[in-house]
Amino acid sequence: MATLDGPTGLLLHVRPDSGLDPDELTALTARLRTELLDDVDLTDAEPVEEESAPEDAKGLGSLAGVLLVHFVDLDMLRAVVTSVRNWVGRTGHVVELNYGGDTLKVTGATAKQQETMIDDWLARHAAVS
Repeated sequence: MATLDGPTGLLLHVRPDSGLDPDELTALTARLRTELLDDVDLTDAEPVEEESAPEDAKGLGSLAGVLLVHFVDLDMLRAVVTSVRNWVGRTGHVVELNYGGDTLKVTGATAKQQETMIDDWLARHAAVS
């Protein structure tokens, strides 16, 4: 099992490609949450309410579209990122992932470009053996 150098919570912020109202954004985020829970053996993935937002959430603006995903190891983090990348590819929306203050924007970039960005981002959070 790969270890992590940092927290075990990941903030996901859905950034839709069009101006959705808060209810539509909440529904879109719920679909991503369901997919994550179906695809990855997560500890939890919960919508973030304003009163329970972690410090990392500051500056996100509205909390509609924000999930806090809990995981146990680097392999699970990689699985979450892969699932988000697949979801972004199908939906055309953008998702920002924030882990320990480090943000990765998952977009419709080519698969190779996105894979390189994700690998670099994940490598920054792997514990030194």
